[in-house]
Amino acid sequence: MIELSEELRDGFQEIANIAVGRTADKIARSFSTFVKMPIPQVHLLESADVRMALTSMNDTDNVTAVTQAFYGDGISGEALLLFSDATLSDLSVLMGYEPTIEGHEQLEHMLEISSLLSGSCIQSVLEQLEIDVLIGYPIVLGLHKSLRDMFAEHAFPWDKTLALELNYVFEGFRTTCDLVLLFHQQALPALFNKMELLLS
Repeated sequence: MIELSEELRDGFQEIANIAVGRTADKIARSFSTFVKMPIPQVHLLESADVRMALTSMNDTDNVTAVTQAFYGDGISGEALLLFSDATLSDLSVLMGYEPTIEGHEQLEHMLEISSLLSGSCIQSVLEQLEIDVLIGYPIVLGLHKSLRDMFAEHAFPWDKTLALELNYVFEGFRTTCDLVLLFHQQALPALFNKMELLLS
């Protein structure tokens, strides 16, 4: 039976905090904007409850989601990045582009920032655990759908997951996004072992 002790939870929250700081610095330098640093949340969840980890968004909010797989040293998972459709119009301006409501341009901008945001967080979390990681390309999971509908159509291929949730807010912009790193069930024993070694 897979269990998440308080010590392990605190350990994952600490490395997520460090990853958040590094990623916020990259975003700030890339787009000249201040990122309000989130407090990471750590959950051990059933796959059916993943949307419960997305605490900054309502089930009825329309969102666009991008997913990015990662692998390394017996560890596998995916980064799930969700943007609220209500704030997408600010995303292009945040990134230094002309304002746009064109769907294909917004999508390109989402994939670009997803690669930076998700990739940086994945790299930092696993680097602290001394795990070499391969990161896939960002892929669109769903466009302009409610969270409820998005997850009704996407079944995760595992029963349990460790979820690290990070909510990003960009000062001076309405754009917000919710990043969740989901570690696959079969990866959890190796992942927990790496954290135990780090804490010992």
